[in-house]
Amino acid sequence: MLSTVSDAPKREWPYISSDVSNIIAEMEEEGWECVVTKDGYGAPRIHCIHIETQAVITAATQESDVKFANAERGFIRFGDLPANGRSINHRDKTPEAGVSVFEAEFVGTDYRVLVDSVLEVSYLLVRDRPAYRVYGDVVGIGADGEPLLRVTKTVRL
Repeated sequence: MLSTVSDAPKREWPYISSDVSNIIAEMEEEGWECVVTKDGYGAPRIHCIHIETQAVITAATQESDVKFANAERGFIRFGDLPANGRSINHRDKTPEAGVSVFEAEFVGTDYRVLVDSVLEVSYLLVRDRPAYRVYGDVVGIGADGEPLLRVTKTVRL
């Protein structure tokens, strides 16, 4: 079965043999680049990337890299700051040592949030909230691995 992380139609082929050349040919004909590896049982595993989509992603990434080549590093917060200066660890319902923020790069008021695969989920949950550039001292690491700041200044973006 083909699994996707896109809105591409779900595709399935019966597993008849380890020869997947017909699947690869069909996918490549439709604009996909495919690489076959083996899983732990020796069964074929096919990883496909849509060539046209990947080209758009690559171009956007390169454009962003050029824009932020000389960016200033700092911190960004999505959502209003807590009045007491401490975010809540929602898993444990306890206060953190400071305000939860993300690392970011800034070019004027434009920014690029720097997240790893763990913090990406947190970012996706808060990115629609008002954004603030925040300044201060790092006082710890939050439960999700995010920096915690004692905030000394904020600028709404």
